[in-house]
Amino acid sequence: MTQPRTGTEKGDRSIPFTASLTFRQAAVTLLIVAFLGLLGGAVELGADWRSMRAEIQEHTWRSLELVRGSAAEAAFQFNDDLATQVVDGLFAHREMESVVIRDNFGGTIVRRDRGDVAPASAMVGTLFGDITEYTTELHHGPVEAAAQHVGSLEVRLAAGEIAARFTERGLVIFSVGLVKALVISALVVLIFYFMITRPLLGLHTAITRIDPARPGDWPRPRLPRHERDELGQIVQSLDNLMRAFQQGLEQRDRARDENTRLGAELDVSRRIQQILLPSRAELDAIESLDIATHMEAAHEVGGDYYDILSHDGGVRIGIGDVTGHGLESGVVMLMTQSAVRTLLTSREQDMVRVMDVLNTTIYNNVQRMGCGKNLTLALLDYRHVSDPDQPGVSGHLRISGQHESVIIARRDGRMEVVDTDDLGFPIGLVEEMAHFVAQIDVDLHPGDVVVLYTDGITEAADEHHRLYGDERFREIIATHRDESAEAIKDAIINDVKRHIGTQTLYDDLTLVILKQR
Repeated sequence: MTQPRTGTEKGDRSIPFTASLTFRQAAVTLLIVAFLGLLGGAVELGADWRSMRAEIQEHTWRSLELVRGSAAEAAFQFNDDLATQVVDGLFAHREMESVVIRDNFGGTIVRRDRGDVAPASAMVGTLFGDITEYTTELHHGPVEAAAQHVGSLEVRLAAGEIAARFTERGLVIFSVGLVKALVISALVVLIFYFMITRPLLGLHTAITRIDPARPGDWPRPRLPRHERDELGQIVQSLDNLMRAFQQGLEQRDRARDENTRLGAELDVSRRIQQILLPSRAELDAIESLDIATHMEAAHEVGGDYYDILSHDGGVRIGIGDVTGHGLESGVVMLMTQSAVRTLLTSREQDMVRVMDVLNTTIYNNVQRMGCGKNLTLALLDYRHVSDPDQPGVSGHLRISGQHESVIIARRDGRMEVVDTDDLGFPIGLVEEMAHFVAQIDVDLHPGDVVVLYTDGITEAADEHHRLYGDERFREIIATHRDESAEAIKDAIINDVKRHIGTQTLYDDLTLVILKQR
């Protein structure tokens, strides 16, 4: 019996964390969210870049507009102190790199430069270089249209400072995006874990605890809120599968027990068959005949029948072939053997009467069994002849019943074949068959050989499905007819086995050799 698996077996070993479904979900989710976050951050950064450029330009022009009046007054009066105040006020903004106030002749009234500004890189120049320089004209007078041009105010912003502000804002954007990605990934993983991964882990645990000998009793997991979704359908399908496995195992066990029982019955039947066959001592006791026999079943219980019964008046030989193989055919064979022996004990000599009673008995029993079996059967009555009026005749043979042909190999080399088709009818096929029964008488001389067989001999096939055949069978008989019955039997069986080769034996082999002494 298959033993249940324990927790130390391979199916129950813990899965490495990096190979777990949870880790894979977290990694894939984080990668996807991080990619989307970076993509969104890039879009947001681009929008912030445009917004920051507009903001710097607006703020710078607004600052210039606020100081334009003071700068114009300082230029008109050539007031260095006022001009210095204007420049200092503009330099309060950290983005300022240079501020110049010029008079209307182009001369510099005040100039101030920030000395600690590093040169801007090419990328910074590309991003912000076009918004770093501003110039506003200065006019002095009560009316704008009639105002006198008195100079200009020039401002240059530090592109590096602008880029630094932009970088700080970009880092904030990407940091926030990363935090969002982590939070979203954690939420998605938790949701997937409680909705899918944990139920799957429960299902996996239940599967690893299945007892192979009792799969129908598997610990079906309870998955709340999953009864109607795909996970619930998987559990239901697995439950149906486990129940089907359980039914299959139970059917297998029943079939195994039945096969064991049938095997025991077949073994008993086979042993009964072997016990009921004539022994070597019985055959040797028949002085007027040299007898050899062979029976080999294709299955545990064969359907072939033969018997040799010695009685006061001589010897009764029977040979037959029950349709099919197996236990039922073996039972019919045993019934036939018993009926033939019973009729012989009752001293019934009329072969028509013997065949009719035998047929009625087998027919009624087969009908009761409901198996539809029947058999071909030939009965031969032999008596020893010692009559001066019949010189050279040592035995007399009376043949009756339908079976395979009876082959007689004469001592002078002639081969005679007695066709039994017109001597009877299959036993057990119909209820009445007396009118089909006939008989034929044959004289035997010393050295004559009578061969009885079933169709398993002539219809034995090789690996190319070629049959052994009647012609080869008769040739081997003719070749060895001068030898003993045992030698003739061995020669025939060995030749048949050589013909079959490694091919499976599909029919019973039965052979009876009678040689007149």
